[in-house]
Amino acid sequence: METFPNSRLRELARATGLIQREGGKLKADALFWSLAIGFLSDNYRTLEEFRQAYIETFGGSLEYSSFHEWFMPALCDFLRAVLKHALEDLEHENERLQGRFEQFREVFIADATVITLYQSLFETFPGYGDDHAGAKLHVVEAVSSGLPAEFGITDARTHEFTQLSTGPWVENALLLFDQAYFDYRTMDLIDANGGWFLTRLKPNANPEITAELRKWRGDAISLEGKQVQDIFDDLHRDVIDVDGEVGFKRRIYNGTRSRAVETFRVVGVWNDEEERYHLYITNLSAEDYSAPDIAKLYQARWEVELLFRELKTTYGLDEINSGKPEVVEALILIGLLSLIVSRTLRELFIEIIEAQQDEESDDVEASSLLPRERWARAFGRHSDRILRRVAERLGYEPPKLVESLMNDALDPNTHRISLLDEVRYEPFAADLA
Repeated sequence: METFPNSRLRELARATGLIQREGGKLKADALFWSLAIGFLSDNYRTLEEFRQAYIETFGGSLEYSSFHEWFMPALCDFLRAVLKHALEDLEHENERLQGRFEQFREVFIADATVITLYQSLFETFPGYGDDHAGAKLHVVEAVSSGLPAEFGITDARTHEFTQLSTGPWVENALLLFDQAYFDYRTMDLIDANGGWFLTRLKPNANPEITAELRKWRGDAISLEGKQVQDIFDDLHRDVIDVDGEVGFKRRIYNGTRSRAVETFRVVGVWNDEEERYHLYITNLSAEDYSAPDIAKLYQARWEVELLFRELKTTYGLDEINSGKPEVVEALILIGLLSLIVSRTLRELFIEIIEAQQDEESDDVEASSLLPRERWARAFGRHSDRILRRVAERLGYEPPKLVESLMNDALDPNTHRISLLDEVRYEPFAADLA
């Protein structure tokens, strides 16, 4: 709860226009926790189920139509603001990276995943085909926390590299990304801002080799002056480690572009199973990281795939069953907030385990005892109890049993006429004869 203080939730609810006045039926803190924790329960995937969770935990009465009206752009603005503040707070709590990552301030992994939507949302969220609607969640994950440092929501057709911005935030950090983000201008900007990058070389990328960074004994074939894609037929080496010159257009301040040439390191590591080189491009130095180190570093990119798998399998973001764009965006943001709530509580339990371990024992790392996905599933199974505990801490009293039964049983669609009433009371159609 320290990551999401009540004072901040109330302040952001007013600032974004979600809550117009104090004392209304809907409370910002109650709404936030019922959504963020309730989202992890398999029982809550519709707005009506969220409404029931809200009433069951925090009491009061709230009609379906009133609750549904809160899923509007102001709610999305509120959730985005809460996410932004939470991620900024957590960023300052990260511990120093270790091992191969210890020289970096942070290691970031950029990637995106597509969320399936109703076909009726095609105009707002067009998918890859004419018969598919989809939203694309863009994430820059911080390896130290396993949480998004940056995120964005677009339609499925938006290309990944357009969503990766650079700036002073990349200084002393390493960015890992796949070929969907391959862009020499982006690499140049990361380098210019004092950061490092590592990605796979695209098959159609063909830098000119200007220098070899590894010396070979005997009459080794010289690669200088050749194009990278032209050297493989006669080459029999475990690794390739060269400087490659690339050309691209660099934007300048008046809106025009100028031709630019830069030199980046190109690394190839032979893969026996595939019988081909895995090629990488980076600005990491050969003195600090050998060619095999580069290949090993890139394997860390798989962490973001695990993050997406967790969001889809545990947080239900593989498919969103709503026909309203603002509800789709809100549910994606709630999924991210649920992830942060779950991970924050996991860190607390890791601290408890560490405190119980003998400092001189050979116990395994406490974090490895609570794998992230397994923890998330456990969190989801106990989310109802956790939500009730949060409500108690906030001073809310759950409704009495009779009140709960009444709220749960009342039909939110009272305007609908039952089939039996239609037969009993609707006038018969005029005799067509």
